[in-house]
Amino acid sequence: MNLRDLEYAVCLAAEGQFRRAATRCRVSQPTLSAQIAKLEDELGVQLFERGARVASPTVNGRAIIRQAQIVLDEVERLKAMARAGQDPLQGPFRLGVIPTAGPYLLPRLLPVLREHWPQLRLLLREEQTTALTERLRAGSLDAAILSLPLDGDDLRWERLLAEPILVALPRGHRLAAERRIAPRALSREPIVLLEEGHCLREQSLSICAAAGLSNRRDDDVQAAGLETMRQMVMAGIGVALVPEMAALAPFGTDELAVYRRFAPPEPERELVLAWRRSFPRGDALQDLARGLRGELTARAP
Repeated sequence: MNLRDLEYAVCLAAEGQFRRAATRCRVSQPTLSAQIAKLEDELGVQLFERGARVASPTVNGRAIIRQAQIVLDEVERLKAMARAGQDPLQGPFRLGVIPTAGPYLLPRLLPVLREHWPQLRLLLREEQTTALTERLRAGSLDAAILSLPLDGDDLRWERLLAEPILVALPRGHRLAAERRIAPRALSREPIVLLEEGHCLREQSLSICAAAGLSNRRDDDVQAAGLETMRQMVMAGIGVALVPEMAALAPFGTDELAVYRRFAPPEPERELVLAWRRSFPRGDALQDLARGLRGELTARAP
């Protein structure tokens, strides 16, 4: 057994396909397949179920692959210790971000990273929360920008930004004249929700449930993304709940929608930088998140 075999297994678990895993590991598919088979033979357990196009970890395989990721993280920690005195935040940094935050937060975040961490080479991936947390746990991401709450005690996180959730209304809507909107005022309104898998959808439903509107899902319509949802509001299809960043310039400058805050207590979402507890540069990521939070607060529009 060697570390490279463990890397192959972790990569295959993350990619779910021998061809993609081999490409990522920069080896031929037969080489990857042979090394995985050798590792299974040495451990005496089948790690993967092989299908025509996919490879998925077995029950025993999942536990072994989680441990393999810990071993690889600890090896990286040894390397980091050997590089003591060097900047811990330099080189490739694989960052995931949820779609309802990426387009609005990254234009504010990227200049801060370039200014204060110029040696950090950012590799971005935008996906829904479940996919990002799976990649985070599998080791194919170093960190991810997610919205609370997060499940599992195997992840650490540091707060980046808390922002209120606003109501998006078609211009001329009866509630547009209100300065603050009580959640109960939405009881007769069709609400445009994001599709399943978006954390903002669950947050919107939680706000509705807290206001006693939990039995009204049959009246709701769905959108694939936040910008599609905004277009549906402008077309008069319904109202929507959106994070404040999506209502700020240049995004919220359309003439066919208006944005209003909720009456106190205002609902909000909390964005965090999350990473694995076993990640060898966890302390550096905590410092990074705190630095970003301070800069984002100072540069708030």
